[in-house]
Amino acid sequence: MDRRTVTQRVAHYLQDNHISAEIIERQTGIPADRLTYESGVELEAAEFLERLVKAGYNIFISGGTGSCDECGSRENVESISDIYYCAKCNVPLYEQACPVCHTEGRRIASDLRPVFPKERLLYEILEGEPLKYINSSVWNASGNYYLIDGVLKRFNVAQLVRLSDEDIVRIRESLNEYEEQNKNNRFEEYVSRFIECNNSRYDEITQEALNYIREVSAEYDVKDMFVSFSGGKDSTVTSDLVMRALSNPKILHIFGDTTLEFPKTEEYVGRFKKSHPMTPVISSRNREKDFSQLCDMIGPPSRVMRWCCTIFKTGAINRKLTALFKDKTSILAFYGIRRSESASRSKYDRETQGRKISRQNTVSPAIDWMDFDVWLYILKRKIDFNEAYTYGYARVGCFCCPNNSVWSEFLSKIYMPEQYGRWQEFLIDFAKR
Repeated sequence: MDRRTVTQRVAHYLQDNHISAEIIERQTGIPADRLTYESGVELEAAEFLERLVKAGYNIFISGGTGSCDECGSRENVESISDIYYCAKCNVPLYEQACPVCHTEGRRIASDLRPVFPKERLLYEILEGEPLKYINSSVWNASGNYYLIDGVLKRFNVAQLVRLSDEDIVRIRESLNEYEEQNKNNRFEEYVSRFIECNNSRYDEITQEALNYIREVSAEYDVKDMFVSFSGGKDSTVTSDLVMRALSNPKILHIFGDTTLEFPKTEEYVGRFKKSHPMTPVISSRNREKDFSQLCDMIGPPSRVMRWCCTIFKTGAINRKLTALFKDKTSILAFYGIRRSESASRSKYDRETQGRKISRQNTVSPAIDWMDFDVWLYILKRKIDFNEAYTYGYARVGCFCCPNNSVWSEFLSKIYMPEQYGRWQEFLIDFAKR
């Protein structure tokens, strides 16, 4: 990655977070006329980064998509993530030039996802204007921004912490009050336009993933492979890609049932089983341990000590795999891991071998996909998916995960009041001991 690319990347980061050139000038002394988001920063990269760090910014330059042509490593491969917006078609674009109307798009974010009508209504209620954007094209960009008809509007997540129990009840009542009116919206119209404007991107990522799956599985029997299925959007896409690529619906799916899943996840897994009668879906669950009892004994999991994953997720899955494939010398596992999910996962390889089970070769076909890509695939293919995403959840895992965001906690208060209430009571009681 050359110096100019580094400075352009950081400039785009500042743009995504709406930190203006004028603010940078005041905080770092870098003249505003030397910092432009279209061309990047004119300063030497080292000087530019040094001034930003001294001004208090945390700068992280990651690797990116693909792998090095020379050594095969993914450590220093460049990642480019630019999403544009077509003002005429009123939808996001992967390519800068709109293939439908040929309008030049404006760079709008590094990634984004669709906002479904239920989440849009919730946002409108929080803003005090129910149904205001019912006919608008609404998306969610990184950094707590809603993109409405091409205009970014920052959402103040901090306000959610100050909401009382009475406020939560009123919000829930408002959602019910406007539910019927909210059905008359233009969401499907914008989804169709979004797909039409990004068909080439869909073709590109889909064909690459299908070819990769066929290539990596060529030496395996179908009985020696499985899909790790969580009920989330990424494993849903991976499942569909694998069964398409191999033209075989009989590939084993292993659902990591932690017993702490969202109710909507359990509903979705049930629907998946019914709609895929030829696909064996086996649950891995730790039936020997009880989450509540362990929390009572050693304390609830935290971001520092997240013991729950080992006991109820990876440990249970590994025991299930050992039992299922004990006589196999090599097995192939398909995972829905994506590098853009987190800083830790940004270093993952597309293929790994023997990290947790010595005989297991783990591959992640969609590892370089953005949220943009995942939703483009789901919407284009019209795949059934976990309904929790329509509420506004960006990720669906355990409802009580210590890594859940303020927004996720708020959604749980709205849509899972009983589970959330019991968990909060336990945390308060435990803190008083």
